[in-house]
Amino acid sequence: MEKMALFGDPHLVNEPRLRTMMDRYDLDLLFICGVVNSKYLSGFFHNGGDHDGTVGARPFAVLYFRDEDKAPAMLVPAVDLHLAIDSSWISDVRGYVAAERSTDLGKILYADVFAAVAAVLADRKMKKLSVGIESAQLSVGLLKRLTEFFDGWRLVDISRDMGLVRMVKTPEELRRIKKAIACTIKVHESFRAAAKPGVTDRELYRLTASRMIEEGAEEAKFIFLGMGPTRYAANARFLSGYALQPGDFLRADLGASCLGYGADFVRSYVLGQATRQQQDIWARLVEAELELGHSIRVGETGAEVYEHGMRALAAYLEGFPREFVGHGIGLVLNEEPRMSAENRVPFEVGTVYCTELSYYLEDGVRLHVEDMFLLTEHGAELLTRDCPRDLVIPL
Repeated sequence: MEKMALFGDPHLVNEPRLRTMMDRYDLDLLFICGVVNSKYLSGFFHNGGDHDGTVGARPFAVLYFRDEDKAPAMLVPAVDLHLAIDSSWISDVRGYVAAERSTDLGKILYADVFAAVAAVLADRKMKKLSVGIESAQLSVGLLKRLTEFFDGWRLVDISRDMGLVRMVKTPEELRRIKKAIACTIKVHESFRAAAKPGVTDRELYRLTASRMIEEGAEEAKFIFLGMGPTRYAANARFLSGYALQPGDFLRADLGASCLGYGADFVRSYVLGQATRQQQDIWARLVEAELELGHSIRVGETGAEVYEHGMRALAAYLEGFPREFVGHGIGLVLNEEPRMSAENRVPFEVGTVYCTELSYYLEDGVRLHVEDMFLLTEHGAELLTRDCPRDLVIPL
């Protein structure tokens, strides 16, 4: 019987791309315990690494075999075992002692994650072959233990390659991304309606977060509001309590989350009446950003897109400051292909990406626009077309 998961279809991984990567490096096994890719391979959105950003003493590990007759396995701290079983598409989920010594399931718990790995490999009759690991994602201590455990095996660092696997989205990933976008469009609608003189950034934050949940998001991926003393900021984490005044600039960088996948697009606003400079530069930014997003073609590299974007802006905006003009998006908000001068990663069908441009004015205002696209066989599809780009919020 097919396993039913708690939160809908948990099968996210692009298996043809994953197996192609394994074939390229002649890998028999992937040992994945980085925060992002363990979620990607398992479909289980655990909180490993959320507390301090590293993977150390309590990893969530996925063992994925090139031999399709060998079923994948997932190894989790005991405290998360029941939820992992209910959340992942992987049938062989095992727990090891961490935070708890027993669970409600009555299953055997291994002494640590490497005892669990040894048991899985013994069951699959795996001995000293080739293993893909994520060296760049692990703490020094965990990497040391991992290399000691696999002593005599051929180890290959696939940290960057896993990002390239994730670049082309599966149908379930696209479903989640599109739901997050639809929700975030509604949130921008509420933001514009609520932005009035006297309203504080705290009130706007509370309203946007509430609307995300009302529209079906599981959580807010992020809410960055720039206004008043933070009107220049790209990512202001804390609220100041500032109350809006007529003529104020507002920046809303919002992203609802659908089962771990977030939207990411920005709109800039002026409350009441914009200056001629604000209007002119905003028009140039929007025109160039949308033209750039629509122009991207299969096989074009991030560097080529960057050059195209910079040429389009050079004639209108002197000293344009951007180090990049866009990025891929998926399980992580900034994925490949990054649109920067050095990046040779080509765009492929199924890539979801953001184009974004910003420009500082003399008074500290940071005009910023960003949209999301999907690259199809027929060209670029604008996913955020239904979110208006009007600069002025009328009083």
